[in-house]
Amino acid sequence: MASLLLAYGHSADQEGRWMRFTQQLGRWGQPKIVVDNRPETFFAEVQGSNAQFEFSGYLEGLDALIAQHGPQARIFVFNDSLWSHHSPRRWAEFLKNYEPRRGPGVYGDPRLEPIEVNGRPLRHLASWMFLLEGSTGQQAFREALQHALQHFDESPDWPGYDEFLAHYYAPSRRWGGYTQALSPEDLERKMRCSWAEHRLSLHLQHQGMMHPFEGLHYQGLHAVDRALSAIKRLKSK
Repeated sequence: MASLLLAYGHSADQEGRWMRFTQQLGRWGQPKIVVDNRPETFFAEVQGSNAQFEFSGYLEGLDALIAQHGPQARIFVFNDSLWSHHSPRRWAEFLKNYEPRRGPGVYGDPRLEPIEVNGRPLRHLASWMFLLEGSTGQQAFREALQHALQHFDESPDWPGYDEFLAHYYAPSRRWGGYTQALSPEDLERKMRCSWAEHRLSLHLQHQGMMHPFEGLHYQGLHAVDRALSAIKRLKSK
């Protein structure tokens, strides 16, 4: 059991919140490790390269975690949007008591997009968190990450995908998608991270290793997260 946090600018305040969160996870939260993609980190154990943003950080953190603490039965992976778009206390309660009924694999917070890829609706795991169950699940996650990183700068050629993302990130949108204005540099970063997020899940699906969270507890938690995101969007207007 272990937990990994990917941050950009891991401060003393965030370290305190991370400690409280991993304590709330109980035995599943330890050992813990932080990767900071911001240069000259002080509070994190691992200095991330930020080469491919959160995705390279996840791989670097996973390698460091195994090297320092050895194999783990279960690994939780988060990025620092845990505190800006989600309810940490509720997620800790949910994850602490979660039973991965489908066995080894990669569990997470699913999204369904209004586009088809290879004849099927695009369903993927949101890349802010993952539950890696068993060594098989951890290896599947590593392989999917490596696949996403290998193609990080390549736009997928799925029919209609460019138009879907352009609409998703359109600055004129008032609801749904990404509703904050982005600089050209930030838009390029966001687009590449979307490509990686979707490729990662499609690779996991191909392996039979993607397991979306289900059930009433999860649905209630997801509704709370959507409300928090909506409030954040309104405040940003």
